[in-house]
Amino acid sequence: MSKAIKYTAIALAALLAIMLGGVAIIAATFNPNDYKPQIIALVQQKKQRTLSIPGEIKLSFFPRIGADLGRVSISEHKGSAQFASVEKARVSLALLPLLSKQLIVDRIDIGGLNANLRRDRSGATNFDDLLSKEESSQQLRFDIDSVHIAGARIVFDDQMTQRKIDIADLQLDTGRIANAVPSNARLAAQIKSSNPSLDASVKLKTDFTFDLARQRYAVSKLDAELKGSALDVSDLLLQVAGDADLRPAEKRFDINGLKLSASGKESGQAVEVKLDAPKLAVGDNKVSGGKVTGQARLSPGGRTIGVTFSLDSFEGTPQAFRLPAVTLTATVKDATTDAKAHLEGSLAGDLDKLLFTAPKMMLTLSGKAGATVIEGSLTTPIAADLKAGTIELAAIAANVTLPNPAGGSMKLMANGRGGADLNKKNASASLKGKLDESSFDARLGLAKFSPAAYTFDIGIDQLNADRYRAKPATGQQGAKPAAQAEQPIDLSALRDLQASGSLRVGSLKAENLRLSNLRLDLRAAGGKVDINGINANLYGGSLAGSASLVAAAQPRFALRQTLSGINLGPLLKDAIGKEPIEGRGNVVLDVTTEGGLVAQLKKNLNGTAQLALRDGAVKGFNISQVIRSAKSRLGELRGEAQAQGGTGSATDKTDFSELTGSFKIARGVARNNDLRAKSPLLRVDGAGDIDIGEDKLDYLVKATVVSTLQGQGGPELQALKGLTVPVRLSGPFSAIAYQVDFSGLATDLVRQQLDSRKDEIKGRVEEQLKGQLKGLFGR
Repeated sequence: MSKAIKYTAIALAALLAIMLGGVAIIAATFNPNDYKPQIIALVQQKKQRTLSIPGEIKLSFFPRIGADLGRVSISEHKGSAQFASVEKARVSLALLPLLSKQLIVDRIDIGGLNANLRRDRSGATNFDDLLSKEESSQQLRFDIDSVHIAGARIVFDDQMTQRKIDIADLQLDTGRIANAVPSNARLAAQIKSSNPSLDASVKLKTDFTFDLARQRYAVSKLDAELKGSALDVSDLLLQVAGDADLRPAEKRFDINGLKLSASGKESGQAVEVKLDAPKLAVGDNKVSGGKVTGQARLSPGGRTIGVTFSLDSFEGTPQAFRLPAVTLTATVKDATTDAKAHLEGSLAGDLDKLLFTAPKMMLTLSGKAGATVIEGSLTTPIAADLKAGTIELAAIAANVTLPNPAGGSMKLMANGRGGADLNKKNASASLKGKLDESSFDARLGLAKFSPAAYTFDIGIDQLNADRYRAKPATGQQGAKPAAQAEQPIDLSALRDLQASGSLRVGSLKAENLRLSNLRLDLRAAGGKVDINGINANLYGGSLAGSASLVAAAQPRFALRQTLSGINLGPLLKDAIGKEPIEGRGNVVLDVTTEGGLVAQLKKNLNGTAQLALRDGAVKGFNISQVIRSAKSRLGELRGEAQAQGGTGSATDKTDFSELTGSFKIARGVARNNDLRAKSPLLRVDGAGDIDIGEDKLDYLVKATVVSTLQGQGGPELQALKGLTVPVRLSGPFSAIAYQVDFSGLATDLVRQQLDSRKDEIKGRVEEQLKGQLKGLFGR
């Protein structure tokens, strides 16, 4: 026995000596750099790519056969542009398995990897040729002792989805990588992406096992972390831990001890989410799961919103499983609000067909907002076909009481149906119901999810919009509050709005204006809102036109309106609380303006306006009374006083049977040169400026007495028949002052008297001349 051992030892020693001798001979005589041209030519022939190995290839032989390639690069397929490169690459093979004709990769060490991956719009990639399968007679067993990658960068330009992913500073260290052998890995990288936006660092460590023969892939003790920003969330921290076991051949998927947590800030507001799923097993004939719980917390604008949910433990088959209890509770708390929403129901499904149904999901509301009670419920069945990507809410029923922005509460009742198509990325709902005393029929939709594009078609029988408008604050016992600085117009919510639709309202009250049969079409995109096809009846007439606004840093507005046959006095009374002018007729507006404050909008007003009224009056000034007063003063003037003035009162007014005029508006000042007004007693012409921005005017009115009717004009106007009385109007709208030019009036009166006696004087002269001529010829 001892001799056998001795001879065996001698044989092994001899074999080792022979191997070492062989290695020594190869090391002394073999130079791998002599084969670089053949290797480069082979890559060019097989893959139509240019391989570059500018440095010297160095070999090692024990305990591993290895090659240190230095810098290596390879070109794009059939091109010269660089596809990938490494600053250093070292690959080693286990020596002893070579004796049994097995090629085992023992270790891979790569530094400074830089790869540019690309997928075009058709789905083809610039590495498809590298993935093609080719027959090889070489027996290769996949067994790597370790992989070390440092300082790598991989850029993936996905033109098919218009997404670019940049992975930089990639560090990867693994243990043994071999079939059915447990191992571990650590990874760290910086990832940037567009569509969706992502800029974050990633760290991951896990144990893993894969079995290619049995098609089993498992990870355990997973600990992953993502830190940075994603979508619209900044200061993001996402952590995932747990175990997963995937067996595609057996149609089995297991999750154990899954824990997920995320925190960050969205629009500066804190957000937190947590999920705990201790067990989920999906097999070919069985589905089971432990109780799943989760919670979320948001803090927008001083308000705290909390959400908790749970799914009870369940068992079933992939073709028929049921979640006996699904619950979700949301709370909202701030200084004035303490409200809760609770959702509960059951869920059944077929995992093979990806069909899910919830016979009845109920949402209940409770709590308070200030002194207003919040209560109500919403119920609907839910059916989801995830293969087709559809979700259907077949019978929505809502009955809720909510806070009214103006104070108090508002009651909403609605019934209808809705649904979504996840593949087409759209959703729609049809609802009928009542909001307080208003009945509505609405079709709402999302034409696309991101960015959201809304559609609507809404019909309402009556609506008092002022009922939902917050009222201005008042002081004690209803006293008006102290004057406050004007708040800027905020249109920021409209900058990203995409919406289109139509609105119909049978009877509408808004900003104290009353309209009926309102129709309009709205389109919003790119920060601009266009409202076209505006038609309505109001104050005995009709309205037709359009409006638009641009939600820029300096908001811009445009208005084109034609008001036909309206009763202007009541309209102005409801709109501004005053009736500076009354009458029935037409008003045409075509104006634009811009500004962040109402005062700026008035001063930046530009455009045109036309006015044509009948049977009305201009209030605050009685020109007939001014003319009567002027007549009584004419005898006192005698060239001494040149003018008389005054201020009109709220009860004064100037009647007219017709009133027309046009205005050109520039920088908030409306210029008029063609005012014409008629009454049974007067004809009025006017010209001047109306400063809308400063709420004042400077206007010259010329009134001519044309006739008097018995009992109407009086002897004063009869005496001034045919005279033109110039009156200058000026001052603020709230106290318009007037001034009469009596010097011009007296001159006009003398001229009128001379004109009226001209024929009488001419007749007397003619009689005298005739008498003289008769006496002359009679001799």
